[in-house]
Amino acid sequence: MKCSHGLVLVCCILVALSFEIAAAEQWPQWRGPLMDGSTTEHGLPSDWDKDKDALWVMDLPGPGSATPIVWDDYVFVTASDKESKQVLAIAVDGKTGTLRWKTALGPDRKAGGNNSMASPSPVTDGKFVWYLTGTGQLTALTFDGQTLWNRNLAAEYGQFEFNFGYSSSPLLFDGRLYVLVLQNDKPNRYGMNVDRTKPLESYLLAVDPAAGKTLWKHVRDTNAQEQSRESYVTPYPYEWQGRKEIILAGGECVTGHDPAGGAELWRWWFTPQDGQTLQHNVPTPVAHEGLIFVIRPEHRPLFALRAGGAGRLDASSVAWTFEANRCWITTPAVYRNRLYVLQENEKTLICFEPQTGRIVWQHELPVKTSFEASPLAADGKIYCISLAGEVVVLAAGDEYELLASIDMDDRLCRSSFSAAGGKLYIRTGSKLYCVGEH
Repeated sequence: MKCSHGLVLVCCILVALSFEIAAAEQWPQWRGPLMDGSTTEHGLPSDWDKDKDALWVMDLPGPGSATPIVWDDYVFVTASDKESKQVLAIAVDGKTGTLRWKTALGPDRKAGGNNSMASPSPVTDGKFVWYLTGTGQLTALTFDGQTLWNRNLAAEYGQFEFNFGYSSSPLLFDGRLYVLVLQNDKPNRYGMNVDRTKPLESYLLAVDPAAGKTLWKHVRDTNAQEQSRESYVTPYPYEWQGRKEIILAGGECVTGHDPAGGAELWRWWFTPQDGQTLQHNVPTPVAHEGLIFVIRPEHRPLFALRAGGAGRLDASSVAWTFEANRCWITTPAVYRNRLYVLQENEKTLICFEPQTGRIVWQHELPVKTSFEASPLAADGKIYCISLAGEVVVLAAGDEYELLASIDMDDRLCRSSFSAAGGKLYIRTGSKLYCVGEH
């Protein structure tokens, strides 16, 4: 581990880091201030022209799936640099779109599905920003780009074995930085760990965000096989009836963990347990008023689980099931007592009543390509962007209402929208846009 000695004192006085620290108008983590794809931000545009109405546009050095993270006038993003073959940490001036600084985090490489090592989104508390790459490089930086500490988790615990490249974003919650690695247990399954014979562990790691030291490592085992052991989800924090927990989905099960020590509080196995080998989780779970919504992979059901359980949960913990689900990639959004779930290849959005699973409406969206970016819910609107940059803006409510269709005219648009300060931040395959009132 490396640390800038001149900043040790600053590291030591870093206190009170938590998920709750972020004001609603910031966008501090991948799924926003509430970690459910929504925000209380208002004054956001309903329609725009990418060439005429953008406040600024910045060319990115290469692709990446990381969502822009916003705090005041700082925008943080990760990108692959085509020239240096490095993953870059980039800080942008939110007012002007000019580059504040950039720094190389580590080597880039291609993974399955045309992914790179620039998939995880950064996270910030308003003072510092933490970056994680698909090769396991975890780095803490100040807002002016100075390195506080860095460490390589793959060097410490084994290189990550994921068919489509490691994509989980770090979570900042309750004074700790959490990193999830639910991976294939077979060394050299995808060309990693060629000299290793011992099976690889899957784990949830808690790190001191100020010093970078491991607080604890919880090994999360499963009897799932092959790709069904792999998960691309981000740890999801939830508090219900006074109990805080971190919810994970992967390895053919869903688990809740004690944030203080990682102990498993409960486990629910996807049913039926049929031993399929391609059940790798991508959508992160989300919760609302005592229900946890989790999607089983490979176009299988959406389950609503009752929160507050203990031990091994049975069928009585399932509040409702949506058997016809075809979502496998995007994470649902919760907003104004509605659950919004994109059916990516069907190009359809479904609005659910979260308490009962009743479909309020479902409608095919006016796009030609499928979705991989998750929806944003804000200011009475739902924002979606397809792989080809086709933006759909809908009214959030109990009837389908199309507000706008906008063509961003780009490809590989996998990054979800961010909203902060009355502005939208849109990352396409090659550019970063800021859209708002002039």
